[in-house]
Amino acid sequence: MSNEITTEMLDQTVAWCEQNAFWGQGSAIQRMQDFYFEKTRASVTEDWPESFTLQELAEILGEEPIRYRKYFSQDNQTCRLFVFRPHCTYSEEKTMLALGFVFAQDGDADNIPDHAVEEDEIEEDDL
Repeated sequence: MSNEITTEMLDQTVAWCEQNAFWGQGSAIQRMQDFYFEKTRASVTEDWPESFTLQELAEILGEEPIRYRKYFSQDNQTCRLFVFRPHCTYSEEKTMLALGFVFAQDGDADNIPDHAVEEDEIEEDDL
């Protein structure tokens, strides 16, 4: 066995590199992903709790405009902000989760919980 590199060996190495060149790092693989952020308030007369603005979110993600939609519960005390990331990478995924977003799944827009409404019972003596 000699230490010579043959043309055949180079051809095999180049072919292997070309074949595997398109496989990027796992962290660079992009995929579509929906996230949502939920806000709740005690009553409809209160303001929504403070969080980031859509402009701040666009700056954090480095993309404008942000694709989003909002859903509210029937009692208007819960709001879910859904953000669609068409080319989400692993680092974006970590950023979204660090901001308090969670992965959206089928039905998350439909099953927003209503808060129990406290009712005072009025007794006949009070009337």
